[in-house]
Amino acid sequence: MTALDVTHLLFSPGSKVYVRDLLTSLAGRKDGQENHYLYRFQLPHIKTGNTERVYTLGSRGRDFLANEAGLPVTWYYRPEKVKHFNYGHVLHNLILTRFLVSAHSWCAKQPDYNLTQTRICYELTKTPVILREKGREEVVNVIPDAWLMFEKLQNGTHDQWLPVLFEIDRGTEYQQKFKEHVRSRLEFVRSGEYAKLFATKAVKIAYVTTGDTPEYRETRRRTMCKWTQEVLVDLHKENWAGLFRFTSILLGEIYKTSFFEHPVWFRPDSDIRVPLFDS
Repeated sequence: MTALDVTHLLFSPGSKVYVRDLLTSLAGRKDGQENHYLYRFQLPHIKTGNTERVYTLGSRGRDFLANEAGLPVTWYYRPEKVKHFNYGHVLHNLILTRFLVSAHSWCAKQPDYNLTQTRICYELTKTPVILREKGREEVVNVIPDAWLMFEKLQNGTHDQWLPVLFEIDRGTEYQQKFKEHVRSRLEFVRSGEYAKLFATKAVKIAYVTTGDTPEYRETRRRTMCKWTQEVLVDLHKENWAGLFRFTSILLGEIYKTSFFEHPVWFRPDSDIRVPLFDS
């Protein structure tokens, strides 16, 4: 997380300077300090002059959560891994963080919605998914970046469950690989393994793509829609198009965009913007 993410999740909008100082203190007031509650490092970037700092759990933070809060934390950030993380890897995780924070922040302001469950890829990797196709049994890694369960309320009581499989696209998968990704998600739902894992049959599969320019982001989004629709046609599942949502974002614009109520998404079979939860 960055100071901006912690500010949006836990503090008021004008508290970023205070939050940054608090996080800096918990990280030993320097980049790369070990044995602290947090570990701080500079966001890798292809450009010079970047001062963005990223914070993650340090060894003392892990011990505190395990011993004082009773949370079963089995990991912490090991500094030797920093040199192997490029900009794309860190950006992927920051986008995931910001999307989840946005979901929590949005629901906190909505009288008609709750976010009742959040499960992220690090937890879901512990549960391998077995997909069976044409008599063959194959272990396939169908691991979404996140799964979120929204609850829609009406007059203060439960009205509808709205689960979302969330996938981040960094534009690194070519046509064949991306189509395989879509096929595996479709088979995950069709086979019943999705319902077994998440205890619901309902789902929206939301793909978010990012990039440095609006032109690239929109081109990639349109391409993802096209490839997904081709897969649906090949499988004779055109009526499943309503399961999918696609949008494009920039990291710095995530907290300025309302993903959960405004029509900023696209189905693979239409160029008309729709809301995330619209059927």
